[in-house]
Amino acid sequence: MASSRKPASRTDPSDRLTDKVAQALQAGAAFVVSGGAASDPAEIVVAVALSGGRDSVALLHAAQAAVSAWNLQARVVALHVHHGLQAQADDWDRFCTELCERWQLGYFVRRVSVQAGTGEGIEAAARRARYEALGEMCRVSGACMLLFAHHLDDQVETVLLRLFRGAGVAGMAGMPAMRRLDEEGAIVLLRPWLEVPRADIDSYCAAHGLAWIEDPSNDSTRYARNALRAQLPLLEQAFPALRANVAQAAVHFAQAASMLDDLAGAALSRLAAPGRDADTLAELDLPGLRALPASHADAVLRVWLRDLGARAPSTARLAAMRGQLLDHGGGEPAIDHDGLVLRRFQGRVLACRPEPDTLPAPQALAWHGEARIVVPAWRGELRFTRDDTFGVPEAVLRQPLRLAQRTGGERIVLRPGGPARALKQAYQEAGVPRWRRCWLPLLWAGDVLVMAAGLGMHRRWGEAPHAPRWRVEWVQAGPGARSD
Repeated sequence: MASSRKPASRTDPSDRLTDKVAQALQAGAAFVVSGGAASDPAEIVVAVALSGGRDSVALLHAAQAAVSAWNLQARVVALHVHHGLQAQADDWDRFCTELCERWQLGYFVRRVSVQAGTGEGIEAAARRARYEALGEMCRVSGACMLLFAHHLDDQVETVLLRLFRGAGVAGMAGMPAMRRLDEEGAIVLLRPWLEVPRADIDSYCAAHGLAWIEDPSNDSTRYARNALRAQLPLLEQAFPALRANVAQAAVHFAQAASMLDDLAGAALSRLAAPGRDADTLAELDLPGLRALPASHADAVLRVWLRDLGARAPSTARLAAMRGQLLDHGGGEPAIDHDGLVLRRFQGRVLACRPEPDTLPAPQALAWHGEARIVVPAWRGELRFTRDDTFGVPEAVLRQPLRLAQRTGGERIVLRPGGPARALKQAYQEAGVPRWRRCWLPLLWAGDVLVMAAGLGMHRRWGEAPHAPRWRVEWVQAGPGARSD
């Protein structure tokens, strides 16, 4: 980002807020480049999360002023999320549209449907939907930085609310001033006004004659944050330094959380490994995890889930995970968490993709000598390689083929001259977990079993090098797929 020089003459008190935005943008640009996302471009796109309320309108104005006053090679755009949760949502969209037209700024809007997931309320669901929509709009607009107007009063309320809800050390750290929004590090989230009290933003709006819209839900004490906000004046009468002290406590908690993350990360590096198949994202060494103290194991699980892109589990949820995955020895538990399924299998804790709700219907196929047949319904493909010694006779493969799930009672020969064994036993001996088997199809030529995915070909034909033969393999789709 060009020009790091502060403007020479800055006498307006509201300039302090503009300067904080400019400094945050310069720090954010360095943060993006350090993440390897991109080199420093000639002009960057800076996005402001615009709700239409006082704080976000002030921030959008200050972002423009910072780019101009500090001679930054940047272009400002506004991003608006239309939740549809209140009757005035369309009015807010119109207000933001007209504001950006007057200020000649790019404007992006996304409508989202808010649906609470397992273990979260409507406020948490709205927050999750908002961040997903903002990330999408950043990518569409080309923005590498996303600014939020959270201020000191917001930070104090956040820390106190988390305290009342029993948050851990990481939660008590409050909102960070800077963090990566996406796993790739291409977008950095900035909160340049976390140290600025609400009163200073009021003064900024008055100095620049800004107009905004009021959210009527801000006056409803049925929401926890509003109920707390109504009590803060009384608390400040008894504790005049409350805001400054709570903010300082958040800094201490952030430092402690960073140290705990470093310790957990060191243990995680010893215990973690990539998944061994296309449906397993990652795995943890179960004996090593069990050897840790419970609190240390919890920290490792939290960091592992965070690195996989899942939201942090609550203390109770984490205890339940540990109880089923680590403490209990029997069975094959399956724990759903934020788009992942956590399982235990053969001395490992696995983070798996969720299985589809229904299995596909049998697929009729015809082979005409091609090297591969992709079967999307079964999430994989058949591959054919010439093998005149131990392959399947070509005449068999020229018959109508069928890919279908097991029905029970099937038997297979896995080595030439070997015994026929029940598929269930063969899968057990091969270490294929039970939940995977229903998604490993069988290939039939008429009534003849040709191949069992996860095991290999049926070797019923023996050695006969005098006829055209083909080796048939099943390859799972997705990263980490391997041939059977």
